[in-house]
Amino acid sequence: MKKIFCITCHKISNALSITVEYLSSFSENTILIHVDKKSKIEGFYNLLHFNKDNVVFIPDRIDVTWGTYSQIQASLNLFNKALEYDFDYLFLLSGDDIPCMSNEQINVQLNTIGFYNLIHYQDGRNSFVDPISRVKYVYPDFFFLRNIGIKHRLYKRLFFLLKFLFVSKCFKRNGDKIDGYFKGTNWFGLNRETTIAMMLFINNNEWYRELYYKSCCADEVIFHTAIKHLGREDIFHDENYINDALRYIDWVSGPEYPKILNEEDVDKIKKSNCIFARKFPHDIASELFYKIIE
Repeated sequence: MKKIFCITCHKISNALSITVEYLSSFSENTILIHVDKKSKIEGFYNLLHFNKDNVVFIPDRIDVTWGTYSQIQASLNLFNKALEYDFDYLFLLSGDDIPCMSNEQINVQLNTIGFYNLIHYQDGRNSFVDPISRVKYVYPDFFFLRNIGIKHRLYKRLFFLLKFLFVSKCFKRNGDKIDGYFKGTNWFGLNRETTIAMMLFINNNEWYRELYYKSCCADEVIFHTAIKHLGREDIFHDENYINDALRYIDWVSGPEYPKILNEEDVDKIKKSNCIFARKFPHDIASELFYKIIE
């Protein structure tokens, strides 16, 4: 089974190294990596020794800022590169993810679910966030600061009080061209047919991309909404799983949110029957990885 793993990252970590080294050891897999433009890519070449034909660092790199359209553009660049390859299934990963299954088990799981799309739409398993609010307004730059003080907290409160003044002109013009907006996890898996249809729609409709230019954290909206708009019905759904993307992410235990996973989480990860898990510490040992997939 031909699989493509699209990875977006900004730093070298053991999790990234383990994931790429393992998945690239199977010739049926292709790994495409987007390295944040702020990072020195030479370090990735030198330290990770990714000298295999099926590991590709894409040249069209984006300076990524959390929460902005730059996150979406980095994913779009990966997906457009993926379309140059023949593949059956595509996964979007971060540099903090590792597989929870062996390559053979991943293939079996994809066959079992009939190659349905593993993309989670928010439901009763998580708190609801209005997706329209992510897209409708022009968000000021201070929304994307990771560490904010009292001044910017006050600015945020004022923004939400006066948000009717910040409705995007693009949204006013074209927002109703979409029947509905949808949100979910921004890490997902798609079959080839859905990937092609989604990218044809996004690439050929500039008005749709413009809706998200001044959005906030809309990487959790743009792809989910496009897939629903296209009427794709081959979407996996089973509430017995932690989510429909089959990604193990712990938003409950803390102290970090999501939790930084460690050895005490191995049994829960294995019992989840998820395909990938995140986040892991940058110095995760390879022994922990093999405990998970054994």
